[in-house]
Amino acid sequence: MKKIIIVGGGAGGLELATLLGKKLGKLGKAEITLIDKNTNHLWKPLLHEIATGTLNDELDHVSYFSQAQNNSFIFKQGQLINIDRDNKVIELNDVIDHENQVIFPKTSLSYDLLVIAIGSTSNDFGTPGVKEYCTFLDDQESAKRFRKSILSTFFRFSSGIEKNEKLNIAIVGAGATGVELTTELFRMIKTLGQYGFEKLEPSLLNITLIEATDRILPALPENVSKNIQTKLEELGAIVLTKTKIVKADNNHFYPEDEAPIPADIMMWTAGVKAADFLKDLAGLETNRVNQLIVKPTLQTTRDDSIFAIGDCTCCAKAEGGFTPATAQAAHQMASICAVNIVSIINNETLKHFQYNNKGTIISLANTAQGVIKTIGKNQMGVKGWIASCIYRMLYRLHQIALFGPFKTFRLARANKVYRSVRTTINMN
Repeated sequence: MKKIIIVGGGAGGLELATLLGKKLGKLGKAEITLIDKNTNHLWKPLLHEIATGTLNDELDHVSYFSQAQNNSFIFKQGQLINIDRDNKVIELNDVIDHENQVIFPKTSLSYDLLVIAIGSTSNDFGTPGVKEYCTFLDDQESAKRFRKSILSTFFRFSSGIEKNEKLNIAIVGAGATGVELTTELFRMIKTLGQYGFEKLEPSLLNITLIEATDRILPALPENVSKNIQTKLEELGAIVLTKTKIVKADNNHFYPEDEAPIPADIMMWTAGVKAADFLKDLAGLETNRVNQLIVKPTLQTTRDDSIFAIGDCTCCAKAEGGFTPATAQAAHQMASICAVNIVSIINNETLKHFQYNNKGTIISLANTAQGVIKTIGKNQMGVKGWIASCIYRMLYRLHQIALFGPFKTFRLARANKVYRSVRTTINMN
């Protein structure tokens, strides 16, 4: 029986494990093993909502153990540290619990086919001070830590312990995460004020959104980008474009040739890269941001038995450029990777991956705006409740890939009931 190991349980990795479990594991054609350092999965585009408490991570996360049991694959907790390509063996590091005790020791697992899907982390571009003083939203735990921290800060303002007139928040990076986090922070403090916390209102926030390029959301059409910037400024945000940060300290960002930007809370959402250890992993070919370079079949360039999908992958597009590091791309890669792995087992021809950009929707707290694909390569702008519905539908499609349509419908109904009896903001 073929042994297939998938390292990384993000949007692409978990969907791939689920697909292969159904197609191969259930029929006894292969042993599918998913490995992740965590025990639960959460869709990464929702991290800004966890960070501001507008999404309950306890309700929306997925247990790897439960998903594995229900879909004929194996889950093992661990973190990849090395690959022995000659002997087709991977090494996993110790798993440490919250009391710094080893619960699973270092181990080795053999494979016939390996898929690396470990996602991405924030890219500080080597900017001095950023690692030491900035907050990143890389995973569920970092989002939860930020939520607890910002809630404590808000409560200090409400109780009068904090005497400042304004809370200065600076966010570097005006891509989707930076923009969505900005709008959610305004919604968060407004909601807390409605709960009776004194002094908590949007005017308390002095949020500066900083972007190095000439406009926010450069992946969107210019008119959509301008409309969203207008929305941010109407909320009270200060948007700075063409502003390159060259240094950070404990309460300032330093733009190139400009005055320092003061900040009580400093966020960094200015780009992503693959994990640093990938650049030295088993001699596999990587690019300057550590992504594994793959062929059109999603096999790595130096080893056909190793695939890579998702944010950690550099996949060239036929028309030029590269597939973006998005959940949409990871979802599409998982589908083709599953087809190709099944084809290898059945001795069939492999398919080439072609990224199909279906558009981009940006959540703006109670509304949304963006573009969707229409006929051919054309795109149509959408905003308001229609855009909000499309944005939420993207998450539901991810759930359908994991649970099927019936269970997803039941989850959506349960979520609606739960929201009707709890606070809008998760204050835990």
